[in-house]
Amino acid sequence: MLYELEHSMNVYLNLVGSEIRVNGLVYKIHWPVDRPALYEHWLETPDLLYVIANVFNLCVILIAQFGSTTVLTLYSYSDHPGGTLIIGLLTEQQHFIQLQLHDGCMIPPLHIQ
Repeated sequence: MLYELEHSMNVYLNLVGSEIRVNGLVYKIHWPVDRPALYEHWLETPDLLYVIANVFNLCVILIAQFGSTTVLTLYSYSDHPGGTLIIGLLTEQQHFIQLQLHDGCMIPPLHIQ
């Protein structure tokens, strides 16, 4: 994900609106993998959903109390066959869980960007 942000900087600059916000995303996902991430590195912004979608060639659906959204890939260089990742945000605990929707379930609208 870090490679994606650094090598597609212009895409994310246009998407999130400023270099400060893109640098904030880079900071969020950059930590040593040999230990748990500190709170400041937790994924808590919908802007990172685009990075996940592009890196893993997924449609990402976020189900959250503050508003649900669907993010499609903008492009993908991944060999991953694609699919859908449904994430539930437990806002009080600030944790994400993976969900599975029933067949035929309506999905949230596309993300505004």
